[in-house]
Amino acid sequence: MANEYIRFAEGESLPYSDLVVVEDRFLFLSGLVSEDLQTGELVCGSVTEETNQVLSNLKTILEQYGSDMKHVVRVDVLLRDFSERDEMNTAYVQHFTEDRLPARLCYGNVGLADNCKIEIAVIATKK
Repeated sequence: MANEYIRFAEGESLPYSDLVVVEDRFLFLSGLVSEDLQTGELVCGSVTEETNQVLSNLKTILEQYGSDMKHVVRVDVLLRDFSERDEMNTAYVQHFTEDRLPARLCYGNVGLADNCKIEIAVIATKK
């Protein structure tokens, strides 16, 4: 079975795919920032607000491609300011069930595009 390479915005000449579906089972999602999926505008605010926006976007995208938050197995979190990790964690855990927390790596003090406070990349399986 061939892999599927998906770009969310047509016509953009980015050097990566937004999502790669492997063997129609595994979803590899590139980093998401706090963009409003309807308008394309960034939702800028506290790290809590941006975390909630990113994870809401993740939920929407996963459901569109046959998965959900319970099927996330790995998360990479990039924070502009690592001192905001506890605030991010408080928002983060509200989007997962306690018995199905994914493996995670959290980087801090990272320069992110468009001055975002957080970026999240994910690996998930389909339902």
